[in-house]
Amino acid sequence: MSGSSAFEAWVEEARAVTVEEAVAARGSTLKRSGHEQVGPCPLCGGHDGFSINPRKGVFNCRRGGVGGDAIALVQHLDGCEFRVACEILTGRPPPNRDAGETAEARAARVAALAARRAEQAEAEAEREVETNEFRDRELARCRELWLSGVKLTGTPAEAYLRDLRCLIVPDDVWLRCALKHPYWEHVANSKGGKVWKVVHEGPALLAPVIGPGGRFAGLHATWIDLARPSGKVELFHPDTGELLPAKKVRGSAKGGHIPLVRHPAPTILFLGEGIETVLSVWRALVAAGDPRVAEAAFWSGYSLGNIGGRAAKSVPHPSEATIDRLGRRRARPVPGPVPDLAAPSIPVPATLRQVWELGDSDSDRTLTENALARGAARIRHQVPGCTVRVAWAPEGEDFNDVLRRAAA
Repeated sequence: MSGSSAFEAWVEEARAVTVEEAVAARGSTLKRSGHEQVGPCPLCGGHDGFSINPRKGVFNCRRGGVGGDAIALVQHLDGCEFRVACEILTGRPPPNRDAGETAEARAARVAALAARRAEQAEAEAEREVETNEFRDRELARCRELWLSGVKLTGTPAEAYLRDLRCLIVPDDVWLRCALKHPYWEHVANSKGGKVWKVVHEGPALLAPVIGPGGRFAGLHATWIDLARPSGKVELFHPDTGELLPAKKVRGSAKGGHIPLVRHPAPTILFLGEGIETVLSVWRALVAAGDPRVAEAAFWSGYSLGNIGGRAAKSVPHPSEATIDRLGRRRARPVPGPVPDLAAPSIPVPATLRQVWELGDSDSDRTLTENALARGAARIRHQVPGCTVRVAWAPEGEDFNDVLRRAAA
């Protein structure tokens, strides 16, 4: 192969790396929105000004004013020129050309990138201060919505838990019912922009989210429709037709938890993803006369991502793959089992001696195992000597499925 052909093949190999793989390697936290994944830019920060489109193989950073393929993405995030970006993506210098990036050039680039990121972090901190007033207003509204809810007795929320989920909750549980709870969604307006609009209003099960500082941080809502077998409302986005989640958190859930069964100084903690899962385990242990209940707290972590926190790096999925532009099969990158301990996590009581993580088996096993492994490492980091175990629901089920099957 001629020098020119080898170089072109090397560039094509770099270009074949998907934007999804390139951004996952840089610790980005993006959320699915239609055909795109949206969130803060790993370099510029922000909230939702950065997106990738895996189908088209491109990214767009509105704040940085740049976009393109995986090579352009690395150029943007790593502050390098085209050939260095190809070298980063392929893992080797260009063939039959001048040597790759020198140690001195790399050190200078890394230093310049660090300085740029420091500037962006300072600007982001200033923007954070500016948004505090909005956050305070939002948190106050969440408190108002929580306090305006009513006790569960005789409400659609009680019927949902009792009749459809086979759950009887503790008398002092921090759950309420809102009889007409608004469901806000970002929708298109007549001017070509987007606005927040109430797309549904109806009964909802409410739960407070307690933040890392031990204070009220947000509100978890499950919208109810007792006419449906699941008991949860079915909503579709008015613009895209995409099925919307029946559960949402308003305020902040990061590093927070929902305390379902409280204890002033628990030695045991049962920590699971969903409210129904955790309450199912509590009810089963109470019915069995399990002595652990007397010294245990039962928490919902809201989501697997919240329980596990941010991963230190991505790892290849053992069975799922993506196809790059050259038609090659590549393992899909997913968050790994090792946590980034510098990122926020759910604080746990120092009195703990044992934690049981509740593993649902009705979702991707690899993602669940990795998230619970990260959560366990975070707990052991906070409380050295604490034993952390995982209790798994049967294959294809969660613990509420088990409870309802036993009650049938």
